[in-house]
Amino acid sequence: MGNFGLALLVGVVAGIIEWDIYGGFHTMINRPLAAGTIMGLVLGDLPKGLYIGASLEFVYLGSISVGAAIPPDAASATSISTALAIISGIDKNVAIALAIPVASFAQMLQMFIWTVNTGLMHKADESAVVGDIDGACKWHYVGMLLFFLQGFVPAFLAVLFGAPYVAGLVSGMPTLITGWLTLAGSMLPAVGFAMLFILMNKPKLTPFFIIGFVLAASFKGTLVSTALIGLAAALIYVNSMEDNNAAKHVRRVRE
Repeated sequence: MGNFGLALLVGVVAGIIEWDIYGGFHTMINRPLAAGTIMGLVLGDLPKGLYIGASLEFVYLGSISVGAAIPPDAASATSISTALAIISGIDKNVAIALAIPVASFAQMLQMFIWTVNTGLMHKADESAVVGDIDGACKWHYVGMLLFFLQGFVPAFLAVLFGAPYVAGLVSGMPTLITGWLTLAGSMLPAVGFAMLFILMNKPKLTPFFIIGFVLAASFKGTLVSTALIGLAAALIYVNSMEDNNAAKHVRRVRE
């Protein structure tokens, strides 16, 4: 497959992944873990796609869209960084570090598309006022197409013009800089976890965090085993809360 065909393939996959957010599907393939896995599967390197996607999922685990606040576009960042890493053969941790500025650029593009869609909403309103349902639907479809292009255009251009030079650019960097990028890519998942912990930090939940950390660090528990123990602890905690609430309700009734 030529470079143009490869860029077209990556662009279409990235567009569908981005489309999932606002296209009405909401299958959650836009999450970095799914996006990286899908891109890796399409490009024939599933392990690297899964690694990059999982790492970026940790980075953006606590990043959600609230109202008009638009977070960095993790879907586009994962699609582009995974594609460039597989096609160019750069280190996966370097790709993770490069994904952060890509997400910020995609965020600005998303803000632009939202601004354009504001005008399309007024067009749809005008059609709805006169009873033109087909016209109102047409403007909605145009808006959906823009969100597909939000994922397609940056990924297509990045692979078409960037992939031939990314490997040479990274290999031509001084070892010190590539070492910094690798170190930053390795640290970013921990930063994502720290951001999530700040949001969830409650005194009554802190013991569970300490127990999970000790299990993972001291006893070398696997991710699955530690997660299952955490699930069991959460179920015990929820059940005890329900028992306490039931006991309080019984006391109120008796009183």
